[in-house]
Amino acid sequence: MSMFSIALISISACEKKHSEKINIQQKPVEVTQATQVDRISLQYIGHYTAQHMISICSLRAGKIKHIFAKEGQNVIKNDILAVLNNTDSKILLDQAQNEFETAHVNTRQLSDIVKRSAGLDEIGALSTSTIKERQTALLMARAKEKYAKNAERLAENQDQQSMIRAPENGEIIKVVAQEGTLTDINNEIVIMATGNPEIDVELYDTNTVYIGENAEIRSLINGSPFITQGEVVRISPYVDQDTKTRHVRVKLKTSLPLAFNETVVVKFLSNKVENFVRVPLVALFYKENVPYVWVITKDKKHIEEQKVTFINQSGHDAIVTGPVDGQLIVSSGPDLLQHEDVVNIVQMDDHS
Repeated sequence: MSMFSIALISISACEKKHSEKINIQQKPVEVTQATQVDRISLQYIGHYTAQHMISICSLRAGKIKHIFAKEGQNVIKNDILAVLNNTDSKILLDQAQNEFETAHVNTRQLSDIVKRSAGLDEIGALSTSTIKERQTALLMARAKEKYAKNAERLAENQDQQSMIRAPENGEIIKVVAQEGTLTDINNEIVIMATGNPEIDVELYDTNTVYIGENAEIRSLINGSPFITQGEVVRISPYVDQDTKTRHVRVKLKTSLPLAFNETVVVKFLSNKVENFVRVPLVALFYKENVPYVWVITKDKKHIEEQKVTFINQSGHDAIVTGPVDGQLIVSSGPDLLQHEDVVNIVQMDDHS
């Protein structure tokens, strides 16, 4: 009887300890219901830009003599945008050209002498050593002429570096430098836009669009609405760590009569049908830049990860796809939970 009593006490103690362990593991959570929203038109703010923005820099140090480029100006490849003071390079070029001309004339004269000397040693008119001296002098003259030509090309290159040219067709966005100021190698002179006109859009999740998808771009031109069409051509593979967004580029079929970097409204014309639901922004947590929420299982005691696609923000809520209408979502402290946690629902928020 004594042994039996001890066993009962032990079992009771174990059950009590086990019960205490379960109570300790339970984590109080606040939850909300994912609420279905009507089909929304995916509209975003974009910025009018170009396929490439090129910073054109000085290739050498010097004083800026003239700036021909003007903001908003269309230029073609090799147009002169600015000129540096090139007095020194002009002097060097003139000197190199004169030295080359002198060397070239000397080479031609010696070449004629060598040609006339051919065979004169056989008839005794000239000695063999004299003919060899003339041939050696010609070789040296040709070498000097080659050296002078290389020096002339170098001087021409330095002279060309004093002229800042457009690398391709485009539009001048900004003139950075000013006439009369000193500039150094690689100092920015002009910024220009090249390539096709595009719209730059930031998206929370690029799974909502795809390459080749059509888009409608709306803007106000002189107070009147202007609509044009575009196509998604590039999606950045990189996520901004602060905003959790990616850049999407929309190529325009026609350019806009807008200044670069002005804002437009972009609507993606997707044929995909998605079920959109509303959840609190604070319910989201991220793993490797991918958004998730914790959903409550059917027994209302456990949690599971649910990947979501962030569509848009509406006040303090996020419009997402993934969860279904009415599904219970943990709405507080998602970063503090783990898969093995047993939870206790202590509050249902206003969404529920």
